Amino acid sequence: MTQAHFQHCDQPGVAGENHGFIRPARTEDLRDIAAVHESAFADSFLTQLGCEFLQRYYSVVLSYRGGILLVKEGAARVEGFACGFVDPEGFYRLMSQSKAQFALPILFAVIRRPLLAARIVDGVRRVERPRLRAGSCELSSLAVRPELGGRGTGRTLVSAFAERAWSLGARHVILHTDADDNEAANAFYRRVNFQLGQRFQRRKGRWMNEYVIDLPLGGEA
Repeated sequence: MTQAHFQHCDQPGVAGENHGFIRPARTEDLRDIAAVHESAFADSFLTQLGCEFLQRYYSVVLSYRGGILLVKEGAARVEGFACGFVDPEGFYRLMSQSKAQFALPILFAVIRRPLLAARIVDGVRRVERPRLRAGSCELSSLAVRPELGGRGTGRTLVSAFAERAWSLGARHVILHTDADDNEAANAFYRRVNFQLGQRFQRRKGRWMNEYVIDLPLGGEA
C-alpha cells in the first residue's frame, strides 16, 4: 500500500458543508472501511483481493503502534477514511511478520482471478519504493463514498490525519500517487497544501509523484 489511493474526496468551494465528525477507527468499523474502499476503488488491485483481505490489512494498521486510521462518521455509518502510519519501514516489517493471516484471503482471490498471482508476487518482491526521509508519516489511503463526494470530507480528513501525525512525532506527511492520467488526485493533493517532492519511476514505466507536507515552523500544527 505505498500508493495513496484517492477517490471523490473534495471539490473547491464546498469545504465545511459536510456533517458528522472524524474520529479514530475502531475494530467494529473495519467492515465499513473495507466497503468504502471497495466502492471508491472498484477496479484496484487491493479491492480484487477481496473484502476479507482489506479488513485484515486495516486491522494491522489499527494494531501498529504508529498506525493512523481515521473515519468520517455520519448518518450512522462510515462515510470516508484516511489511513497511514508513522515509521513506514516499521509498518511494512509488521506486515511481513503478519503475512500468514493474509494467506487464505489471497488464496481465494487467486482462485477467483488466476491472473492476480503475478501481481501478488510482484508486490511481495517490490523494492522500487523510494526511501522516505527521517520522521516521515505515510498517508497510504484516502477515500470517501462516491455518492458523498464534493462536500469537503477529503480536505477535513487530510487535516485531521496531519494533526495526528504531528502528535505522534512525525515531521513530514508523505504520499505517492500516479503521475499520469490521474489529474483529479494530483489536483486535490496540491489543493490541500501538499508540495511535489519528487517524481520517480516504478515498474514497467509507471511514473509516480511523491507529495509532502512538512511540519510547520515552530513544530505546531
